[in-house]
Amino acid sequence: MGLKDAYRRYSRPVLKTARWQVLRHQILERDGWACRSCGARGRLEVDHVRPVRNVPEKAFDAANLQTLCSQCHTRKTRIECGHPEPSPERRAWSRAVADLAPDPATPAGRKSPCWNL
Repeated sequence: MGLKDAYRRYSRPVLKTARWQVLRHQILERDGWACRSCGARGRLEVDHVRPVRNVPEKAFDAANLQTLCSQCHTRKTRIECGHPEPSPERRAWSRAVADLAPDPATPAGRKSPCWNL
């Protein structure tokens, strides 16, 4: 098996069908438009619980589908592909960087009091 085959997206032909678009919407409605893992309501993706590459016959089976946010979907896919969980140091670094990000609830252009020095 070549490198290209190892990273081939088996679900691509499924995702391009009109049948998938209808089913995707049904799954999002079924799951209440929220990630099943963390409850987020941001950018949502419909994920195959058991990957299409392993069980292609379940590609359109609603029982094999779940709604996940992009972060949970990426985490799940990385584990399926054999990537290890991030180390505790890496998770701590990610949290520190996220804490530095601006608060989306703060209106643009408005500075916090500590920046007015």
